[in-house]
Amino acid sequence: MKRIKQCASAVTAVLTSAAMLWGCAVASESDSRQELIKGLEKKYGESFTLIEDAGGGNFSADHCAVYVRSESFPNERIYAVHGVFDGKTEDRDNFMAYWFRNEAVTYLTDMAEDIYGDCRSFYVPDDRGVLPADIGKDSSVGDMLRGGKFYWYLLLPEGQDLSKKDEQLDELMDKLAEEKTGCYFYIAYMDDNGVYRDTSSPKELDRDHILADCTVGMDDNFNITERKWEVNANG
Repeated sequence: MKRIKQCASAVTAVLTSAAMLWGCAVASESDSRQELIKGLEKKYGESFTLIEDAGGGNFSADHCAVYVRSESFPNERIYAVHGVFDGKTEDRDNFMAYWFRNEAVTYLTDMAEDIYGDCRSFYVPDDRGVLPADIGKDSSVGDMLRGGKFYWYLLLPEGQDLSKKDEQLDELMDKLAEEKTGCYFYIAYMDDNGVYRDTSSPKELDRDHILADCTVGMDDNFNITERKWEVNANG
């Protein structure tokens, strides 16, 4: 009977220790999330609200990722991470990718207009990417774009010369490489200027009015790794 009581006591002690460790881990994860959000608020001078975990903390609380809603962008999911980057533990996020959204469209359109003339750019932040910790409200749109990858959709109006599509694409990619700007790039030549003007987002693009399009892959050294044109019968 004494041995049974000793075993029961040992089991109880183990379970108690496990519960305490679990409680500490949960508290640690919660603290990590709150510290991450407090850091965002201090950096950007506005309030942030937790939406959901995005790969939460662990026992040592050396990694925590969350989606948050910001005061400036209540309808967007801002991604923030506390973790190790290039051997250094720090907080990173993609808030400035949304902050500079309008400026990014202008910046990219100006770049493309030098090659194509009239064109339309759609800029979409990478919702699972983060920018360097030193990118903030005192940075430039160029700094932000060079700091991480994003999605660039470029639409061209009716009347473009398709025979120049590879030459012009090479020229545009060279511009991105010169500026050390990496992105996930898509280009479409349209056959209807009404559709070209009225398209409000890449998701609403009417593929029945695309003469030719291409998705371009780019590595970290800004080299093209993938380029495959899809050309319809009229192209």
